[in-house]
Amino acid sequence: MVDTGGNVVVLRSRDAFVRVLDAATIARLRGAPGKIMRLEAAGTPYRARYHRLNATVDTEGALPVEGVIVALPLHNDEDALDRLARSEAIVTSVALLALVGLALAVLHVGLRPLETMAATATAIAQGDRTRRIPAGVPHTETGRLATALNRAFDEQHQAEERLRRFVADVSHELRTPLTTINGWAELYFHNDLPEPTVTTAMSRIAEEAAGMRNLVEELLLLARLDRQRPLETAPLRLVELVEAIVDDARLIDPDRPITLSAPSGDPLVITGDAERLRRLVRNLLGNALQHTPPGTAVRVTLFAPAKDGVVSLVVAVEGAGIDPGLRPHLFERFSQGDPVRRQGSGLGLSIARAIAEAHQGTIELRSPAQGTGSEFVVTLPSMG
Repeated sequence: MVDTGGNVVVLRSRDAFVRVLDAATIARLRGAPGKIMRLEAAGTPYRARYHRLNATVDTEGALPVEGVIVALPLHNDEDALDRLARSEAIVTSVALLALVGLALAVLHVGLRPLETMAATATAIAQGDRTRRIPAGVPHTETGRLATALNRAFDEQHQAEERLRRFVADVSHELRTPLTTINGWAELYFHNDLPEPTVTTAMSRIAEEAAGMRNLVEELLLLARLDRQRPLETAPLRLVELVEAIVDDARLIDPDRPITLSAPSGDPLVITGDAERLRRLVRNLLGNALQHTPPGTAVRVTLFAPAKDGVVSLVVAVEGAGIDPGLRPHLFERFSQGDPVRRQGSGLGLSIARAIAEAHQGTIELRSPAQGTGSEFVVTLPSMG
């Protein structure tokens, strides 16, 4: 307790705090009653506060008391805070280590599908075309990636198979004429041909060479179409173009009934490559003349469906139609409608489809009913 003169009149502590209660410290505390101050004595921190009392204390006489100084040592609190800080640091460190370990484990599990993908892709690149990536969960990112990669591998495998089959078919198509040419040439050089037969030999060699030239030209055309080289497009009157080709077909096969049906007064103007479209129509008509019995009727129809924005060309033939077993492969390269009687190179319909697709159109085979003939339907965008 402190009297009105700032002197300590009652001391209830023997702690080291008494060492800091000099006149200056007491004056500082009295100058800020109610304010908590931090003091330190003998290395121990204290929290001290001065309260006004205005009372009288009986200590061998009545002594007026102005206020009281209350102080508490803080070493216990600070020790507790230190322990708490250390505990928090330890707990935080352990938690961080646990989180890092968990993150690494999750990352390892998450990357495992990618490691599998990399290993599978490496195996495929090294020649094992049968390997595929496990699909996993389809709706996850890795699942969608695996599906996309498997689709790409399938497409690559199919492209390679098509290339192998294409090379094998080309080799097969060229082997027969080359063998024929070589045989006649060897007979000629060995003087085994009588004089009248030499002309026959030269004619056969010329025929086989012409067939080979046509085959090579068709292959080059397909290669150009596959590379999607720009077409030489211009506005075309499709009716006039088809009429000219139908007239040519009537001259080639005058005994066959070939009819053309087109809208009256409408030339059906489209934008396209005239030479390519002539090739498409010639291939369809030639296919109809070549693979049907003599005298079989051929109907060519041109029309523009209302509001469809396309022009349709239909080449229909009567008769038994095409064998259902051949239809799925009809537009494939080197596909023959009659495997027994091989006629042509088997590229005509493949070229027709490639030309139609190059003009953003379509071509398909339709059969009105079993045994009632077949129809090849071509659709091309119109200018309207």
